[in-house]
Amino acid sequence: MSWVRVCLAGVGAALLWATTAAAAPPSSPSKLVVAISVDQFGLALFERYRPTYTGGLKRLGDGLAFTGYQSHAATETCPGHSTILTGEHPSHTGIVANSWYERATGSTVYCVSVDGDAAPNARGPAKLRVSTLGDWLKRTRPGARSIAVSGKDRAAIMMAGHHPDAVYWWADRTGFTTSHYAGPATPAVLAPAQQFDKARFAAWRASTPKFWPKDIPARCAALQAPHKFGALPLSGEIPPATAPAGGLDPRDSHFDDEFRASPAFDPMTLDFAADLTNRLKLGRGRNTDLLAISLSATDLIGHRYGNGGAEMCVQIASLDAALGRFFDGLDRQGLAYTVVLTADHGGSDAPERAGPPASRLDTSAMLSALSSHLRKTFELSYDPLVGDDPRQLILSLAPLDQQRRAAIIEAAMAWLKTRPEVTAAFTSDEIARVIVPKGKPAPDLTLTERFAESFDRERSGDILVAYAEGATLGVPRSLGDTVAGHGSPWDYDRRVPILFWWSGVAPVAETTPIETVDIAPTLAAVMGVSAPPVDGRCIEIGQGCRR
Repeated sequence: MSWVRVCLAGVGAALLWATTAAAAPPSSPSKLVVAISVDQFGLALFERYRPTYTGGLKRLGDGLAFTGYQSHAATETCPGHSTILTGEHPSHTGIVANSWYERATGSTVYCVSVDGDAAPNARGPAKLRVSTLGDWLKRTRPGARSIAVSGKDRAAIMMAGHHPDAVYWWADRTGFTTSHYAGPATPAVLAPAQQFDKARFAAWRASTPKFWPKDIPARCAALQAPHKFGALPLSGEIPPATAPAGGLDPRDSHFDDEFRASPAFDPMTLDFAADLTNRLKLGRGRNTDLLAISLSATDLIGHRYGNGGAEMCVQIASLDAALGRFFDGLDRQGLAYTVVLTADHGGSDAPERAGPPASRLDTSAMLSALSSHLRKTFELSYDPLVGDDPRQLILSLAPLDQQRRAAIIEAAMAWLKTRPEVTAAFTSDEIARVIVPKGKPAPDLTLTERFAESFDRERSGDILVAYAEGATLGVPRSLGDTVAGHGSPWDYDRRVPILFWWSGVAPVAETTPIETVDIAPTLAAVMGVSAPPVDGRCIEIGQGCRR
């Protein structure tokens, strides 16, 4: 092991030190940087199947493998993706959740919705308060391209930023699409998606697609077992009982739902990313291009079936193989490229399968009881709690009750602290006063510091709640309800892999944890791009942090 400097991005003389092995730089400068986020791919899940990898995950795992952290408390898709290519915590990106209650309008808003336009495809980065690596790239090297692709609109947009050359996401019954709010939506930008979609739907109509493989690895077959999650029984078989073995016609009403929560979704996203690389000749120009890819199926399968069964085992095997094919395609083009792979958050298995101390909480019933307690205590004629996020409670009080606001919050806090399923609760004033020390290691952050890293005075709740470690919120009653999830401030949701790879990199298992906010300034150094001062720091991976 040797000492390698880890320099703070944008801070000249401030240096941190970490024990790591020196990484050999690539034999030729990378002309393409590929930033991949695998939704809900926690470090525990990555490590669980690591001995079985033979494809793209093996390649990446044989590079520079860091223990990574989404260090904040709000471990959801939109906040997590907002950190990866901005270098900023959600407290600065403004993305405190997938959706939040907007006090000014009295409504819940989606993190990539467009104010004043309720059309389903009206999506853009207006609510993202900071710039991204792609924005820095376009400012520094106007001829470079910044492209983003995902199964989810919020994932693609958070990684693309404000000035992408193109950003695409999957829309049911349509295929890959974009919006003029998110980036250019000219005929030239739309053409690659339209041609890909047309060919894919034609292939599906010609041969009814099967979303789950017929032959599965023995390790996955051994995990097949029925379970009852909440009030929802699932077969635990491959294919799931809800996915017909004979496949589905793309005109079937269940097609989109079954497709997205299957191992077929990510390979198609990677096929489209490969198609874009070819069509746009990414990595073949004078400048280094950026391709951001977010893969959504792991998250959708994790929510629908949990991550401890045969369904997730098959998904990870499919992901490994699909990434291998994607990288092989880049190799055949002779491209010099650098890859980073991480996740927007981790996840946990369904408590019924995981066993104690994991538990399932009916937060809807709990918050209804809290609302009733406040109504009775303060003789309110209405429910004072609004919004639908049980981790961020919002009080909406009538004008005459505003003078009692502090007392009502105090009563709610006292009630919450009596509940065994609640580990801690904090008022927004408490969290607003917290200052997270610069450079404090993510594993050492206190609970209040984790909440502070995803707190925004305007968008966060009046009361922030940390439920018991291992708790899954909500009781599934029908297919599509959340069987297992994420969103907690606990390490199983915060810890993610961060893997760097390029041709010729020496395999190193890094011993010092880093954060997802470190990725953008590190890649900026790889690309020779000037980065603004951000929360993250440039990690010396052998490609030149600049002091």
